Amino acid sequence: AYSCPGAAIDGDDARLRGPSTMSTATHRPLIQQADLPEALPDAPIKLRNGLSEHPLFAPERIKELLRRLPAKHTEIRSVETAGADAGGYARGPRLDMDGVEAFEGLETRRTWMLLHETWKYDADYKQLLEDYLEDLGTRFPIIRRGIHDMGCWMFLSSGSSVVHFHADGDQSFLNNVRGGKTVYVYPTDILPETVIENLVHKQDQGEVVYDPAYEAHMHEPVHLGPGESAFLPLYAPHRVTNYDSLCISWNVGFHTRDSRRRRNVHLVNRDLRSMGLSPSAYGEATWRDAVKARMHLPIRVKNKVLRTLRLKA
Repeated sequence: AYSCPGAAIDGDDARLRGPSTMSTATHRPLIQQADLPEALPDAPIKLRNGLSEHPLFAPERIKELLRRLPAKHTEIRSVETAGADAGGYARGPRLDMDGVEAFEGLETRRTWMLLHETWKYDADYKQLLEDYLEDLGTRFPIIRRGIHDMGCWMFLSSGSSVVHFHADGDQSFLNNVRGGKTVYVYPTDILPETVIENLVHKQDQGEVVYDPAYEAHMHEPVHLGPGESAFLPLYAPHRVTNYDSLCISWNVGFHTRDSRRRRNVHLVNRDLRSMGLSPSAYGEATWRDAVKARMHLPIRVKNKVLRTLRLKA
């Protein structure tokens, strides 16, 4: 767990390429809004960040990151143009191309890029993540008490592009750095339980598919310019439309103790369904959820043993 402030992020530091050389003192605070709720809400909220002039988001520094990042962690996809999409908000096909080349061509080739696990390969981004989480901890008591599974992801995308409808396996703060976008967020409870279970098991955004019926339940759209952020609740589906210029955003995701317990309940429910059972949905009975959360580790052990036996058979 990461306990704000002052703790280090769990992870394999041996993979970091060189020591951190970044001084963040002149760029703090990274969260610039005081009138925030004490608890993380079930709906999106908007706040300001101090990242719009941060040196880690300068084009040459991003290219340096792209050169360090293994190709498997640079996800590049084609995207639809605003006004020309088919309305299904589907994820575009993955493109096999060099990351630096794709970044340099964003203004001429309609492209969406997602950089995974940057903090594991570049010490400066790891330091920025730690500083950002420390700032969050001063504003949200639940984060200050300890969080888990933290990470940061960078989005690089063409102007006027439509980012696919999806949900993430955690809750996060989407920080806009350059350009502008509108974020359309939907309540988590519009998703069927089995979809959430598959999302948390596979960690694949493709498990969440758009349904026009969701539009009636959408939250008020969140408009983000440079230096503005949106909180995205746990498993909340969302889609994004960029304004007409290149867009750079930085997402910080994490689990609290409560969200980890919920994740474990969904994983146990998925396993119970695989046995032909019909478990109650998360939230229907608190005592059942408490029991299931404790079942997660024994079931993981059981599944690992069975996999080992099958391999040896």
